[in-house]
Amino acid sequence: RLSRGGLMALLELRSVRAGYGVGPDILTDVSLDVEAGGTYVVIGPNGAGKSTMLKAIVGLLSPREGTIEFDGQMIGGKRPDQILEAGICFVPQDRTVFPEMTVRENLVMGGFLLRDSAKVAKRLDWVMDMFPILKERAPQLAQTMSGGEQQLLALARAMMIEPKVLMVDEPSLGLAPQAADQIFDTIRRLSDELGVTILMVEQNVRRGLDLADHAFVLDLGTKRFEGPSKEIGEDPRIRDLYLGAMAPDVAEESAEEGEV
Repeated sequence: RLSRGGLMALLELRSVRAGYGVGPDILTDVSLDVEAGGTYVVIGPNGAGKSTMLKAIVGLLSPREGTIEFDGQMIGGKRPDQILEAGICFVPQDRTVFPEMTVRENLVMGGFLLRDSAKVAKRLDWVMDMFPILKERAPQLAQTMSGGEQQLLALARAMMIEPKVLMVDEPSLGLAPQAADQIFDTIRRLSDELGVTILMVEQNVRRGLDLADHAFVLDLGTKRFEGPSKEIGEDPRIRDLYLGAMAPDVAEESAEEGEV
């Protein structure tokens, strides 16, 4: 199936519904296409279903209806490890580093699917060269690092398996502006220099739109708008409906708080 740009979409969602346990649908009807090499941001008001959508893609939730296709294969309902092995890596908003492990041990854990110690060692060297601050901190325990450094470690660990798609949920949440700048710069480098496809949920709407090439606007569990990020940011309908309510100084908490 061709995407909006006339290319085959790398990731496709079609009429996806999803929710938690026996609760109501959080995603009510989501269809979207993600092309290889693109940088995408998902924005919308609190409770719109943004994080829920990422969890459905990565296998933490099974779609109740609809299909999710990645690189020509149906992945909706597959286990998270199967989806990870297919090439989608997810960095959740709680920065799930292993606190009592060192930086190096955290990175090695990111390569657990490689099953080849020589390949893990090679990837570890590459990642440390890509993230020199982590090379300096290799023997340091993750729990002693700042929030920004832990987020950087989570991103670096995700790169251990050379993902085709990197999904990042609220990368700047709780970070000081300087740390957030470093994280956004890192995500841009992963896209520009390595060609990694980025799908990001970001509560700082304006920063997210500045970083991404393309934006999706979710509201009440469905996609309301999509388009080039610059056009989305300048659209008066979107600005009036969403951007004012989601200004960075207002939206300090997780966009999906209360969904689980």
